[in-house]
Amino acid sequence: MAQSPMKYKASLNEIIPCKCDLGEGLYVKDSFAIWVDITNNHIFFYDKKRLRKYLLKSKPSVVYFANKDYVLLGSDKGLVRFYFEDKREIVVSQKGLEHDKKTYRSNDGGVFNNFIYLSFMHRDQPESYPGLIYKLEDDTFFLQEKSVFIPNTFIDLKDFFLISDSFKNTIWSFEHNDFSNLVNKRLWAKFDNKISPDGGCKIEESIFVSLWDDASIAVLDRNGKITSKISLPVLRPTNCKFNKEHSQLWITSAKEGLDKNQIDLYPNSGNTFIYDLELC
Repeated sequence: MAQSPMKYKASLNEIIPCKCDLGEGLYVKDSFAIWVDITNNHIFFYDKKRLRKYLLKSKPSVVYFANKDYVLLGSDKGLVRFYFEDKREIVVSQKGLEHDKKTYRSNDGGVFNNFIYLSFMHRDQPESYPGLIYKLEDDTFFLQEKSVFIPNTFIDLKDFFLISDSFKNTIWSFEHNDFSNLVNKRLWAKFDNKISPDGGCKIEESIFVSLWDDASIAVLDRNGKITSKISLPVLRPTNCKFNKEHSQLWITSAKEGLDKNQIDLYPNSGNTFIYDLELC
């Protein structure tokens, strides 16, 4: 029998003043964390209260792996490795990406069944042109899905995967067949029209999803029901990840698209946050 989702009390521990236009791609490991600013092609590396910023040639959106020497990224150029010391940027794989790279940019991704997935969205008219979800197999990308307009979230629940459509305010569940292809797309959760699900993570039976334009992180059970919310000092949270001990939740955010009144109301928009979590 599945366990009931836990309820959590969150208290703000730290605000990291990175001021991203579009913070995303959060990766937390041991003592350090890495995230990106998609709009400005930046990578941020935070370790022991020290924040470093790097400028890339490509437009990064998701971090798959990182250590203190290099980071493996999904970007508009495909799979990219960036070395911190000498700032080398190497395209690892882009074979099979069949879209117009001037029209689409990478948006999010994840690892399902040991395969890397990378999504793309239309740069200018995402409401009119569906996004693209690719799977990397060996050194080649294969198109898996083209019915999700702004693909986000990418959470592996073992027996199914969650991928949201931020434009459609929905989260879909997918299964994978014997070839690890995405199949059996089903509606998992639906949000109000003004609220868009973005990046997320899980702990046991609880799924945490950033809610763009809702100033919150939603906590859902495996059936897609919201069991609680964590209120935030930013209108547009974009991603969240746990530390190794699951005692802290890191959250990235965006200030892109906010007007002056919204910036005044949410002055920490674009920063990254660390929250301490306790079971209620």
